[in-house]
Amino acid sequence: MTPLRARALTGADGSHYAVAPFGRAGLVLVVARDHTEPLTAAAFHSTEVDRLAQLVRASAVILGDRLDLVGAPPVTTVT
Repeated sequence: MTPLRARALTGADGSHYAVAPFGRAGLVLVVARDHTEPLTAAAFHSTEVDRLAQLVRASAVILGDRLDLVGAPPVTTVT
């Protein structure tokens, strides 16, 4: 499912994610901070999520119609 807006998420394992949709072809940029010991990764701050959304919007403008040519990548599950 494609998110409607950029946002921060926390996974069940404590990993932190920020997602930003391109708004075309169902593409979403996902960045993560891994939850590893001994340091705990910080959650994404709202300004970081906003900056990520700005980068995605700028990329979408530059790529234009080429985004529609991108096929859906295979979905993989990390365990």
